[in-house]
Amino acid sequence: MQIYPIPTRPKNLYEKVTLRIGFNFGLCPLCGNYTVFTKWTEALRETGVCTACGARNRQRQIAYLLSRIYAKDGRFRSISNTDLRIYNLESKGSLHKVLARNPNYVSSEFLGTGRSPGEIVGDLRHEDAHSLSFDDASLDLVISSDVWEHLPDPYTAHREVYRVLRKGGRHVFTVPFYQGQFLDEQRARLNSDHSIEHLLDPIYHNDPLNPEGVLVFNIFSIEMLCRLSRIGFYTRFHKLYSRLHGILGNNGIIFEAVKQ
Repeated sequence: MQIYPIPTRPKNLYEKVTLRIGFNFGLCPLCGNYTVFTKWTEALRETGVCTACGARNRQRQIAYLLSRIYAKDGRFRSISNTDLRIYNLESKGSLHKVLARNPNYVSSEFLGTGRSPGEIVGDLRHEDAHSLSFDDASLDLVISSDVWEHLPDPYTAHREVYRVLRKGGRHVFTVPFYQGQFLDEQRARLNSDHSIEHLLDPIYHNDPLNPEGVLVFNIFSIEMLCRLSRIGFYTRFHKLYSRLHGILGNNGIIFEAVKQ
């Protein structure tokens, strides 16, 4: 695996052909199988489905980084055999299915207002990232994949993650990120009467629990790294790229915020 800045366009003939014919052979870092990555579109980060486990490009990015940090044998699935206390803000998908084998693993979804943190609804746990139900210093690892842009008050949520992590614990996460901009872009805000005020044209992302999509409140920038530092995190910025592992595109950015 190579880690270096990624060009804004497909860098060679291999990638151009991948986009044109719609598949790619490789080794999935999530399930560990040699497989075919298919259903590529121009939105590289959200596509390239592993035919063995269903993982998309972004999920493979997270799996690869976690395996490098925590798995002695380099295999993501071996994290399930550790005593890590893991919390994932997603209860569906390939990443969740592998991590769920760990007896110390907890996952959740946001199931709407009016519910108590930690409440079980059907087979899902409800959590609000602004006010988590976990004890102080009770977790080793928090994982979130494109969640924070949908939070009205993202830095309150970052402080909550800092609170529940033990010293040396990590928050590994992805968010939309402007690499060449200093200030975060606030696209919407929540007023005191809980109404939403749109500051820019609304953007909605797909959500399996909400067919109407979920609103983007913020797109982040260098400001996020500065504010995480003030909270107490040391944040590493990883840019991942590997044709072999089906990790393509110019936006393979993973953040690793370590509680100091």
